[in-house]
Amino acid sequence: MSLNSASLTGQGPCKVTAVIVTYNRLSMLKTVIKHTLAQNFSSVVVVNNASPDGTRGWLAGQTDPRLHILNETINLGGAGGFARGMDYAARQTDCEWIVCFDDDAWPQPGALGQFQSLSLSSETGGVAAAVYFPDDTVCDMNRPGLSPFRKIGSIIRLIRERKKTFAIDLAAYEKDELQPVDYASFVGFFVRAGLVRGSLGLPQRDLFVYADDTLYTWKLRSLGWKIKFAPGIRFYHDCSTTVDFSRNHWKMYYIIRNRIIFYRKISGILFFPFSMLLVFSVFRLYLKNRNIRNVRRLVLTAMWDGFLQNTERNHESVVSIYEIS
Repeated sequence: MSLNSASLTGQGPCKVTAVIVTYNRLSMLKTVIKHTLAQNFSSVVVVNNASPDGTRGWLAGQTDPRLHILNETINLGGAGGFARGMDYAARQTDCEWIVCFDDDAWPQPGALGQFQSLSLSSETGGVAAAVYFPDDTVCDMNRPGLSPFRKIGSIIRLIRERKKTFAIDLAAYEKDELQPVDYASFVGFFVRAGLVRGSLGLPQRDLFVYADDTLYTWKLRSLGWKIKFAPGIRFYHDCSTTVDFSRNHWKMYYIIRNRIIFYRKISGILFFPFSMLLVFSVFRLYLKNRNIRNVRRLVLTAMWDGFLQNTERNHESVVSIYEIS
């Protein structure tokens, strides 16, 4: 189960390819590309999900030889975009590691060097960076997590302390050491390219958006590989912690369906008693957005597909749920 980790233990810096997925966010992408190319990545793969805002033309004018531009004809979503970019990075560049991040996130100065200086065991398959907002506060949506379902004591402690998240404590960000985690987001997530080519494979494309990263990293742990949280590797994420449904109502479907799929994976035989809490959280989401047209249909369809683990509904079909009069 081990891969050669010599490049991270004293035989020179390892080669790392960055994979960035973008859709219709050109002004932010320009900032991301600037900060990314300022560091010594061996290659930078940009997956343009058919952005209609001039992204393709701007990317065509970039001359850095490390850039690899993949222009898609349709929007593959974040999941499809990362699958496309990671497959290309693993097979078409000579990298040893791949790092993923969104088109509104970028590595802080020295982040790559911090990663390359790590002393990682051969059993470590992934490394999660510490993600902050540009004002240097921790970005909660990108906090790695620890599954409480491995031990009964962890579940009892979670209930007793009334925790609303499985994310690691904020105190972990202050420690000067690598810490084990069970899953992470794709903002600043490093994974061995050999695993992407092999047993781990690619993110699940049909998830479209949301939870593709946590499911992918959980799969890595389930295969027996370790994931380490590295607080010294810092990324910025210029985003909001809340998802805005005012323009893209269909996002609610993916959040609900994919969250159910993720929690079913990590909870195992405890899913059915835990599912009552999931239903309650979905009901609260519904109440907050009950003025959206056809929101009840969106929520019920998402729950139905989530509990059935059904990811066959394509994006056009999801959008049409909202549009049905």
